[in-house]
Amino acid sequence: MQGIPSTLEYERSGNRPKTSLEAVDDEEPASGRGGRGKGELPASAYVSSSERRRQKLANYIYAASGLALVVGTIYLGREWDEEEQRKYADVPNGWGISLWWARSKARLGQTLSYYQEPAFEKLLPDMTETTYRPYTLVISLEDMLVHNEWSREHGWRVAKRPGMDYFLRYLSQYYEIVLWTTIPFGLGEPVLRKLDPYRFIMYPLWREATKYKDGEVVKDLSYLNRDLSKVIILDTEPKHVREQPNNAIILPKWTGDPKDKELVSLVPFLEYIATVNYNDVRKIVQSFDGKHIPTEFARREALARAEFEKQSHEHKGKQSVAKSPGGAMGMMSSLFGMKPSKLSMMPVADGEESPQEAFAKGKMLQDVARERGRRWYENIEKEIRENGEKWLKEEAEMTEKLQKEAMQNMQSSFTGWFGLKKSEPGPEKST
Repeated sequence: MQGIPSTLEYERSGNRPKTSLEAVDDEEPASGRGGRGKGELPASAYVSSSERRRQKLANYIYAASGLALVVGTIYLGREWDEEEQRKYADVPNGWGISLWWARSKARLGQTLSYYQEPAFEKLLPDMTETTYRPYTLVISLEDMLVHNEWSREHGWRVAKRPGMDYFLRYLSQYYEIVLWTTIPFGLGEPVLRKLDPYRFIMYPLWREATKYKDGEVVKDLSYLNRDLSKVIILDTEPKHVREQPNNAIILPKWTGDPKDKELVSLVPFLEYIATVNYNDVRKIVQSFDGKHIPTEFARREALARAEFEKQSHEHKGKQSVAKSPGGAMGMMSSLFGMKPSKLSMMPVADGEESPQEAFAKGKMLQDVARERGRRWYENIEKEIRENGEKWLKEEAEMTEKLQKEAMQNMQSSFTGWFGLKKSEPGPEKST
């Protein structure tokens, strides 16, 4: 009985039977005018006229773009003028290709930096005698002074942080307070007017004053026109202060808790820095790195007070403690890792007792500073209660006056463009 023949030999030969579909595909297409092929005409003969125009226009655009790129590179690589040469001293003039390319890159980078750098090289004006403060305190707005929340019932609402008025008014006697926020001017300015109507915040800085780097918004303190050893910045985002982290105190975001005291609890620490007149605030800020500053400061102050009282008892006279090199000031500063030689005492106002007299009464330096600060705060609160409404009214009148003057100047400029002049009243006719 004969079975199915073996296909081994056929498979080894690399051949296999074609299917009906493959057989149809292998057939030669009919040539000539009656078939489906293109015959002897080239492929371009079957391109429509509109397609040809599009291709031609595209070629012109490519050529013009290439020419513009070459000409632009040549123009950007031109030699520096006097001002540019001072700014780019590391890229000299010359006709070499590498120098030409270096100048092109420098100019292109300057153009791009316009959209990434702050609006001005100096964000704050120079200090004057009337505005001078020994230290600058930079604070944020969103989730530090205010908190935005939305609900179906009320829509968007802005909550004001508890103790904000006290924080600003009390510390304004020691610090130049600067508000620096990532919110644009148009959105943040109306909020600031409501929060601080008496202008304890000396300078507000908006989104336009920040730097855009690596996809993040950064507050670069080097643009402030201030000595960085005298600047402290409070923020809720570490990425905002990554350029100068040693100057920064990162606070947890305020979520709208009406019983929050975190902001006010920083006042004793910030007051102490201004009282002792530290030469470099970055050192004391770094001594609290990784710690809760209000709690740690209270602990160190308690230790200093205990040591002060111990030495007072041992010397049997509190004046000797104040006059000794390792007195109350040295004890307190040693807990922050600072030497007394690096510190200076706060100036004594007229009519106030000196630190030595206060030490003789069992007071520490911080006690003297707090008494003075409390008196100043009470006086300013009294002035606001008595004259606050008058100040706001005078400011509103001044603002209205300036707006009218600006409108008049704009109208006069507009009429001047068209050669028009305001008709002046002539002399009255006599009857």
